[in-house]
Amino acid sequence: MIAPISSLPGIPSPTAPVAPAGARGGAFTSTIGNAVDSLQSAQNAASAAEAATAAGQGSLTNTMIAATEASVETQVTTSVINKALAAYNSVLQMTF
Repeated sequence: MIAPISSLPGIPSPTAPVAPAGARGGAFTSTIGNAVDSLQSAQNAASAAEAATAAGQGSLTNTMIAATEASVETQVTTSVINKALAAYNSVLQMTF
C-alpha cells in the first residue's frame, strides 16, 4: 500500500482555521523585514571586504563575490517591493 502524502511545510491543511486578514499581516511584515535585514548584512559584508582589499589584506575575488551578492540582493529586494506596491495599488483601484 502506498503511504499517504504528508502536508507540505508552510501550507496550512484545508481543515486548519484561517486567521483574519489583519492577523496574517505580521508574517508579511516580518518576511519583508528579514529580507531588508539580509540585504543590509550583505551590503555591510561587501563594504568590509572592499575596505580589507583596499588595505591590501583581502582577496579581490572574495570582494567581487561579496559585491555581486549585495548587488543581486538589492535588485531582488527592489523587485519584490515594487511588485508588492503594484499589488497594493491594484487592490486600491478595485471597485466593490
